[in-house]
Amino acid sequence: MTRLLKLGALAGLVGGIALALFLRFVGEGPIGDAVALEEARSAGSHGTAHEELFSRAAQQVGGMIGAAVYGVAVGAVLVVVFALLRHRLPGLRDDWRRAVFVAGVAFVTVSLVPFLKYPANPPAVGDPDTIGRRTALYVLMVLWSCVATWAAFRVASWWRDRPDHVRLPAAVATGAVLVALGYVLLPGTPDAVEAPATLVWRFRVAAIGGQAAFFAVTGTVLGWLLIRTPTRVPTPVA
Repeated sequence: MTRLLKLGALAGLVGGIALALFLRFVGEGPIGDAVALEEARSAGSHGTAHEELFSRAAQQVGGMIGAAVYGVAVGAVLVVVFALLRHRLPGLRDDWRRAVFVAGVAFVTVSLVPFLKYPANPPAVGDPDTIGRRTALYVLMVLWSCVATWAAFRVASWWRDRPDHVRLPAAVATGAVLVALGYVLLPGTPDAVEAPATLVWRFRVAAIGGQAAFFAVTGTVLGWLLIRTPTRVPTPVA
């Protein structure tokens, strides 16, 4: 298992670097515009712009380092999930396909589904007093999304003896219904979006695009490492 964790951390590091580069070259534009807008509003309301503790360049470097660290941590978690599910994915012929599949499901579960309910907003949007509530709601949506994915997987496992054209739609429908239930029951974001629509759209595309790039690269690299360096994957007790 130690070797698997090292492979997962390495794959996550590569994915984190991809995320850092994506945000640097794609996300920096809308982030910079949002920061400038926020500073202009602050200067207009208080008569002077708020002086940042760190320069924008330092924030960029720190963000890229943070993306790499994030990648290592998520890569380690991803490979543990892979080890738990590997023997239950017989329809996928090799570990490369299994790793890419697990990474794809992880992206949908922890990034896409919560994003569609609570999309990312640039720095110019949001009341600092509501950050705790916004964070709590987002975490609740992530947890609920994980429950929905688990339920879909359980349905697929329970019906493993049934044809795929019955089992797979039933599993997907179970997850979709639970996600929809979470969307309905959880309240919306507490802050009004007052920034320019184009800026908000560019920022959100960069945010979800960065996550897509991260999971795509991490899953692909993890699968490649597993193929190139065959490692015995422990079979968990059912």
